[in-house]
Amino acid sequence: MSEIIFKTKSDLAMEQLRDFRNRKLVETDWWILKGDPTDEQLEYRQKLRDITGSQTPILNENNDDGPRGVTWPTKP
Repeated sequence: MSEIIFKTKSDLAMEQLRDFRNRKLVETDWWILKGDPTDEQLEYRQKLRDITGSQTPILNENNDDGPRGVTWPTKP
């Protein structure tokens, strides 16, 4: 028997945050793959990984720019 799982808007906003964060990490994977990332690049990527614990996202129903209410770190 399968279980029905209901997600709140808060749950969906956090999923949206993770998805958008993961996209930003993928965009910068080449920094790591080239083998010599700068301290600023490493710090940016760490801030992205930490963002789920430091932000309270608001679901963006258009989902075009990620969740609302999130302050993203500045990409070096």
